[in-house]
Amino acid sequence: MYGGGMRTLPTVLASVILAGVLGVPEPPRVTAVTPSPIVASANPQSLGVDGTGFAAGLSVEVMFQGNTEVYSGAAIKGRSATSFAVDVVLSQPGDATLIVRNTDGGVSDPFPLKVQAGPTGQPERRPTRPTIDRVAPDKVGKSSVPQALTLSGNNFAAGLTVSITDPTGSVTVLKGTALDAVTPVMVRFSFVLDVPGEYTVAVTNPPGQMSNTVTINVS
Repeated sequence: MYGGGMRTLPTVLASVILAGVLGVPEPPRVTAVTPSPIVASANPQSLGVDGTGFAAGLSVEVMFQGNTEVYSGAAIKGRSATSFAVDVVLSQPGDATLIVRNTDGGVSDPFPLKVQAGPTGQPERRPTRPTIDRVAPDKVGKSSVPQALTLSGNNFAAGLTVSITDPTGSVTVLKGTALDAVTPVMVRFSFVLDVPGEYTVAVTNPPGQMSNTVTINVS
């Protein structure tokens, strides 16, 4: 079970008996959410939810700063009738609320969440997306010999890959020692441009941020 919040036995029994008498399922009830407080992050983080009446197929609604995000399906993990985990994104400090909604229409009362800033006083930031300003040369003649190419731009990270799509749609990925040089503002490599037409080039940094594309015209 996630967290330590529990309903007292008399309360649980009363809810079960009442549900049985009325012939309707017990609505979900949230008693605790961990961690508490939550540290703001731009990346998904797992929250443990404790309570009762959590049914298969449930969804979670998180209301924060006037917006409502709905999480369901694969975002709900390890569900039982009394606990589950859910991956949510809370990127700014502040107050939020969480409710659980079962497929039969049962809805929990809003449960308050406190989101606080990280140690630096600012929420976690995603790595910056790389940007290609230009490729040199951008016009070349076809050749079976590798030709030197240079990408100029910003936010190029060590360990990046270069994806080259030729005029036939075939994609080649260069990385590691296949790249001659990598700096934050420049990437240099050699490549065989032996098919006339338009080649497109893009850069992907190690965390997965992909750049814009630039074009090389081969005649």
